[in-house]
Amino acid sequence: MKTKKSLILAMLMVFALIFSTPQFASAAQSTNDSYPLSPGVKYSNYTHKGSKTNIVNHLEVDLANSFTKIGLGLPNPINTLMTTTQHANNRSKEGNRVVGAINSNFYNMGDGYPLYLISQYNTIVTPSVISSSSSNYVSQPIAFGITKDGNGEIAYYNSKINVTYNGETNEVNGLNVKRGDNEAVIYTPQNHSSMTPNGGKGMEFIVETGNTIGSTKFGQTLTGKVTAIRGYDDEAKAKIPRNGFVLSFNGSNWGDKYRGIKIGDEISVNFSIDNRWMDAQFMMASGPLLVLDGKKNVTMNESSSRARETAPRTAIAISKDKKKVHLITVDGRVSSSAGMTLTQFADYLVSLGFDRAINLDGGGSTTMGIRKYGSNTVVLANTPSGGTQRRVSAIIEAISTAPTTNAPKHIQVTRDKVGTLLVGATVKLTPNYVLDEYYNPLPMNASDFTITPQNNTVSVNGLSYTAVSPGSERLTVSNQGAVQSISFNVVDAPAGLSISGITGPVEPNASIQLKANVTGANNEPLIYNDSQIQWSIDGDIGSVFSSGVFKSNGKEGTARVTATLGTKSVSKEIVVKAAEKALFKDISVNNRYKTEISYLVENKLISGYPDGTFKPELALNRGQAAVLLTRALGLSTKDVANPGFSDLSTNNTYYGAVAAIVQAGIMSGTGYGKFEPGKPLTRAQMSKILVEAYGLTGTTAAKFKDVSTKHWAYDYIHTLAANEITTGYEDNTFKPGVEVSRMHFSLFLYRTITQQ
Repeated sequence: MKTKKSLILAMLMVFALIFSTPQFASAAQSTNDSYPLSPGVKYSNYTHKGSKTNIVNHLEVDLANSFTKIGLGLPNPINTLMTTTQHANNRSKEGNRVVGAINSNFYNMGDGYPLYLISQYNTIVTPSVISSSSSNYVSQPIAFGITKDGNGEIAYYNSKINVTYNGETNEVNGLNVKRGDNEAVIYTPQNHSSMTPNGGKGMEFIVETGNTIGSTKFGQTLTGKVTAIRGYDDEAKAKIPRNGFVLSFNGSNWGDKYRGIKIGDEISVNFSIDNRWMDAQFMMASGPLLVLDGKKNVTMNESSSRARETAPRTAIAISKDKKKVHLITVDGRVSSSAGMTLTQFADYLVSLGFDRAINLDGGGSTTMGIRKYGSNTVVLANTPSGGTQRRVSAIIEAISTAPTTNAPKHIQVTRDKVGTLLVGATVKLTPNYVLDEYYNPLPMNASDFTITPQNNTVSVNGLSYTAVSPGSERLTVSNQGAVQSISFNVVDAPAGLSISGITGPVEPNASIQLKANVTGANNEPLIYNDSQIQWSIDGDIGSVFSSGVFKSNGKEGTARVTATLGTKSVSKEIVVKAAEKALFKDISVNNRYKTEISYLVENKLISGYPDGTFKPELALNRGQAAVLLTRALGLSTKDVANPGFSDLSTNNTYYGAVAAIVQAGIMSGTGYGKFEPGKPLTRAQMSKILVEAYGLTGTTAAKFKDVSTKHWAYDYIHTLAANEITTGYEDNTFKPGVEVSRMHFSLFLYRTITQQ
């Protein structure tokens, strides 16, 4: 029924189809899951990869199946909001089992009332309202429904409300909607309020028929007499009689027709719809149309913000013979699924081969629920954009009318382990569901399941079986005639066996966890029990336990540990040895100069600091150098002549060593009667004292580029190089003025001593 003048334009646009090449022609779609929910309803889940990745849920409903139908799930009262699964489960019962559902119509989120035409078997549940803007979803009178012959339909509808008075019939603008300017509207007891919504300018005629009007229907004619009139300037709203209706109008065009009506006059009103929709099981207006005759046909401004938004979408589609109905949801605004624009959605539906398709409420309302095997409860199948289901007005239901029988037809059991079975290993079965021939769930009793091996490679105990001999096996699991087959192989040894956990020597008295790494043939899993692995060791360095733990007995040595599984064994060497300890806290066992420093320490030529450090980067001073050299050369530091340095008293820590080294002619003062024992030793000074101390001779053909022939240590430096005590730096420099660190002096002294 028309409430806006734009309906005339809408009807003219029926033939203005918009054709285009589908954008999804080259897109890839893979099936993640697909199975029947009832004899005529199949559920599928896809991953569609076009310009963006989307998750699609699809219910295919075969109306040719005698146990299958499509229903419109409406709440009571009509403005009650519930989630899709709540709607479905509230309406599901034996003989009318809801096996799948999607959200359906647009609704007012404020008061919960549906926004557009809904009718059931001609009863008008909510009136027709058509938007005047093509930027809105429902701007043309198009509906989905199930016609009187039980077929699915997506088509335009033409509804009329004709008022007859004084022998003249006129079509008015609407039913139970707010009256606009220059419009006439009929209000029946099925209006949301018992009062008309119109006050102010206009006239309203209260008509009573004498009979209670329990519903407003297509094909219905109501005839009664005027019992009251609200005048043009009367601001009061009219009360709608339970046994009649109200004719309300505004504007001179309608005034010319009806302002002369008097109390007692007879008025009739008739509600009609085109034959296509007359006596339909239900019809529900929505929009926009997306597909018509297998081609894209979007009856909405595709450039509008609502159409261009990438969002979750819901649609319903039908096949050309109208026997297949498809319920489609596309997730959106979630990490796994971006959503689609309306144009993309239409192209996608065309790519699936549907003859007609219409858009339903989407966005945060997009929801699909399904009955999963083993239960009659409808549960969420998609991922709503808000994280949880939104409460909605109504749903489209896929319904199975098949009865629940007592005869199992479909069963499923799962193994706690899957793969090749090793002799001696056990697998347990868990029943998942028992279904009758119509996929209705039946009670599950473990005692009703039997397991029969074909080749007797396993022994059976209730719902578990244990491998007893190698070979191929096929189990038959049965439950009162319903069967499931499970095939696998049994072997007496793994294809591969290795030991891990040994990464190096084991500390005396320590424990480590060994692991047997097991592989089956072709790298498939091998099922075995951990207790089947036998561990042994062939040496007296410790014990290995059944858990694979090796425990050292404190003795150092080498042995071989062996793991045996089935008829296969593998061995690996294990060494027990005390770990090398670091010389100092700051000299690790991996230090590059560990050998040189260790030599000097072991020979008591150098030592560390009280805090256990060596301080390898600390500069060596002249006094410390004197101490090291007297120790290395075995010089006595007692009863030596006083060298007479003004900065070296006989109480100085370095006095004896300096006196001895000076007396031996290896070191001298720095000038002005001073020795400066605390001054860092340079690399040039180090060259001189080592050459002098050990009587080194020789020189090199190649010279360091930063040591000129005029440098006082020129000969000493190149003698040191000739004896391979120094190689200088990679850039062919020696850096004679750089301070010598404790670590580098240890290196040079070690080389000098060991090359003598």
